[in-house]
Amino acid sequence: MYTLPALILLGGLGAQTEVIILSDNVGAEIDEHESRFYRIFPEEKGLIDAQIVRINENKYRILVVKNVDGKITKVRRYIDQDEFNTLKQYVDGQPRFTEEEKIAMYEGMDFLRAEKIVNEIPKPQFVVLKHSGKKKLKGTLFKVDENVLHIQTPTTIEMVSLNNLDKLSYRTSIGEYEYLRPYIYGASGVTGLALARIYNAQRPTLYNDFGIPRNDLIRYTQLFGIVIGLIFSSEVFDAVSTLLTPAETIILSEAEYENQKFK
Repeated sequence: MYTLPALILLGGLGAQTEVIILSDNVGAEIDEHESRFYRIFPEEKGLIDAQIVRINENKYRILVVKNVDGKITKVRRYIDQDEFNTLKQYVDGQPRFTEEEKIAMYEGMDFLRAEKIVNEIPKPQFVVLKHSGKKKLKGTLFKVDENVLHIQTPTTIEMVSLNNLDKLSYRTSIGEYEYLRPYIYGASGVTGLALARIYNAQRPTLYNDFGIPRNDLIRYTQLFGIVIGLIFSSEVFDAVSTLLTPAETIILSEAEYENQKFK
C-alpha cells in the first residue's frame, strides 16, 4: 500500500511522462511523413519520429529522433502552452493525411533519391547546378565518385559534394541528331579554312630565293585550318546535340524544395 508522499511522487512522475496527441490528424508518434505534410517540425532535418510530452501545465518537451549522417540521434526541444496551442490549431486546420495526399506530396521530392539520380545521369554532359545555398556553377559533369560531382569548367575542375547540391539542370538523355553530323563537320571544316585565310591575309607575303611568292605555304595553312576544324567537329557535334536536347531541372535538397514550394 502506497503512502501519501509516494502517491504524490508517482502522480508527478506520471504527469511528466504524459504523451500528448497534438491533433486528431496525427498519432501519438509524429512520423516523418506527417511532419513533412503538416510542416510540424520543418527545421528538424532527418526526422524519423517525434513525441510531445507534457512537463507541467505550461510547458511541453518534444522528443525528436533523427538520422544525422547515418547515426540515430535523439534531441529535446521545449515549447510553452501558447506555442503548443498555435501548432495544434495549425495542424487541426489542415486536411487529413491520406495515402493519396502522401503520393501527391512526394511527387517532385527528388532530393529523397538524389544519389540514384546523380549516378544515372549520362556523362559527360553540360550541367548547371546550384550548391551551398546560393552558389551557381556551369560546366561539364564527367564523373561522380563517392557522391562527389566532378565538373569541368573552362578554367578548372570543380568538385561539389552531393550533400551541398541544391538544384541541378541536366539532360536525361542526349537526342539523336545524326542527320546534323555532316553539316556540322562541314561547317567546322569551313570555319577552320576561313580562320586560316584570315591568318594568311594578316601576315606578309613570303618569297623564295627567286622572288616567287610561297603560295604553297598559303595552301598548307589553309589545309591545316581545315584539319583543325575537323578535329574539333566531333566535340562541336556533341555540344550541339546537348544544347538541342531539352533540359530537366530537379531539386536535390529539402531546403531548396521548401524555398520553391512555400516562397
